[in-house]
Amino acid sequence: MKQKNRKKRGFTLIELLAVIAILAILMMLAASSVTGIISSSSKRAFAIDAQSVLDAAKLAYTDAILSGKSVGSNYCIPLSTLKGKYLEKMDAYEHGSVQVSISNGVATYHVWLASERYKIAGVTYSNIKEESVEDAGSVDAKFDNCGAGA
Repeated sequence: MKQKNRKKRGFTLIELLAVIAILAILMMLAASSVTGIISSSSKRAFAIDAQSVLDAAKLAYTDAILSGKSVGSNYCIPLSTLKGKYLEKMDAYEHGSVQVSISNGVATYHVWLASERYKIAGVTYSNIKEESVEDAGSVDAKFDNCGAGA
């Protein structure tokens, strides 16, 4: 009788299950890391948008002065005034305003801005960072009225 000498090829079921389990663990670790990166990027983009709102408010304030409008030492610029003429593509933001305060001839700008996910309240240009962005939670009238209640 001839004896058949075959080499076994392929993987056992146990080996395949072990590889799948290892891949699943690696994917879970990668997913949690990617989620953190996406959240950080979203907050950074929101902070950049808040800086854009402040830049637009500076232009609007300058236009108000040049047109002879009485602005006083505290001037509130609602987001609705900035949209269109000074800001483009800011449809994601329904609530916001910028307060311009003049003290000793120096203007200080504070921004209130809110989206569905994030908000920033009463922060100056130099203090706008990813850390100053908060989860939206509740957004009230102060976002449209430069920090003042309704």
